[in-house]
Amino acid sequence: MSFCTKCGANVPEGDNFCPNCGAPTGAAPAYVDPGDKTGNFPEEERERNKYLAALCYFGPAFIAVALLAEKDSKFIRYHVNQAIMLIVFALACAIVCVVPVIGWIAGGIGSIIAVVFEIMGIVRAFKGKAVDLPIVGKYTVVHYD
Repeated sequence: MSFCTKCGANVPEGDNFCPNCGAPTGAAPAYVDPGDKTGNFPEEERERNKYLAALCYFGPAFIAVALLAEKDSKFIRYHVNQAIMLIVFALACAIVCVVPVIGWIAGGIGSIIAVVFEIMGIVRAFKGKAVDLPIVGKYTVVHYD
């Protein structure tokens, strides 16, 4: 048992706030990123397939190669899903560019964002991480569970 630094009351272990005065105890819970799925894949699989997973972000041909080379790898399928959703996002940006002026601006900005997301995906795959990309990462077309 610890004591509150503000009022001196007993604070049960694991409590983040004093039950007497409500002051924080300083033991804030660790932030857990809901989009981080790295722990769902064995470390050995991530290390073995990280370079192939990074290739998925270079286009559909590389996605096909990765799936053919490691069809049973859940880590590869995770990054294939991320890459496909990124391609869909980039295509949507290209379609928006058809609209004069506003579409050109929105599509151009979206295309820049797509390139940034692609770089993020490549870097994360090279590091053996499985963290959802912003905007597109929460959608699933290729199941990896």
